[in-house]
Amino acid sequence: MGIFGRKKKQPAGLDIGGGTRLHIEASPQEIKRMVKDLRGRAEAGDVEAMADLGRMLEYQGKVEEAMRWHQQAAVADDVDSAAWLADRLLKNGQITTGLDYLRLAARGGHLSATFNLGAILLSQDENSEEGARWMLRAAEAGHQKAIDHLGIDMAQVRAAREEVARDVAKAEQGDAEAAHRAASVLLDLGEVEQAEYLLELAANGGIADAAWELALRVHDRGDTPRAVELLEQAGRNGRPGGAKLAGIRLYTEGEPAAAVPLLRRAVAEGEELLTPVLGAALSAAGDLDGAEAVLRPAAEAGDWQAQYNLLAVLQQRAARTGGDRSTEEMWSLLSRATAGLHAQAQERLDAGEPQRAADLLLIGARAGDPAAQRSLGELLLAIDPKDPEGQEWLRRSGARR
Repeated sequence: MGIFGRKKKQPAGLDIGGGTRLHIEASPQEIKRMVKDLRGRAEAGDVEAMADLGRMLEYQGKVEEAMRWHQQAAVADDVDSAAWLADRLLKNGQITTGLDYLRLAARGGHLSATFNLGAILLSQDENSEEGARWMLRAAEAGHQKAIDHLGIDMAQVRAAREEVARDVAKAEQGDAEAAHRAASVLLDLGEVEQAEYLLELAANGGIADAAWELALRVHDRGDTPRAVELLEQAGRNGRPGGAKLAGIRLYTEGEPAAAVPLLRRAVAEGEELLTPVLGAALSAAGDLDGAEAVLRPAAEAGDWQAQYNLLAVLQQRAARTGGDRSTEEMWSLLSRATAGLHAQAQERLDAGEPQRAADLLLIGARAGDPAAQRSLGELLLAIDPKDPEGQEWLRRSGARR
């Protein structure tokens, strides 16, 4: 279980951390002189005076001018002004800009801002890595609400930090296993950037799991080419399924030609269930002869997904040549494919897995099989009589309800 494994509570209420509010016992004339003095020093570049002037102007009710001075102070690294601005902007509904100033204050060490930033981000997304990171920083700085929210033993966190520091030092000396260990803990601590750097070191040092983990993270950010490189690297370093997953990702994301060699390798490595996917990728890449060569043996052996895909290949070829797209062979393929599909879907239904049965029927429905479309529609409507998807599949099948 990770360090955050015991987290159960929702973030507590926010702290009042928006800067110091003034209570001044002075005459109007004295306040006027103070403001004049602060304005002169602020205009000369005195950051502390900028922040104090902002507070004085707020005290006088001149909020817009106060915000301008707090903004200048915040840009010059006054964390109280940054926190004050964040508080004001968030209350005004300017969430994005408010969070930017809250980050500025948190990076400068403002404790309430650090906690508030973590609490807001986690309230928006309970799996937010950034939110977890800021919440942990607040907890490590002694913020009791953050400690209560995380529900962790701070002695455990300190020990983990010390172990990470030792492993990072070893990683910098070329210890790939230490790099992987440190990366795993840092991910748990929300330190994503450093963790990914260490995963890269570990992957380059031959740790297959590190390459695999980094590939998944890179893919989630949309960098498919880099993810595929890492998955292949994981496969070369002994992680089973690297070529398989890389090929499937490329195929499903619209790059069938790039997927073909990876899928071929996966099938050659024993992933025979990927044969229909390889055939579909070859077909999508325009190689109908290659697709048929791959799919026909599997189709003849009774693989219903290969039968559907081979049927599609034969139909494509007929469309290109102007031939008959309803030959006896095609009808035979469709009949065998739908029989195999329905048998497997029924197994799933009998096992109490209607959603899995629906997923299987969806394969045939998308392949244009009217029997699968009708069965899928009826199943979805049995689960939910108002399901519009179920109604649509029935309509496509030509059945009436």
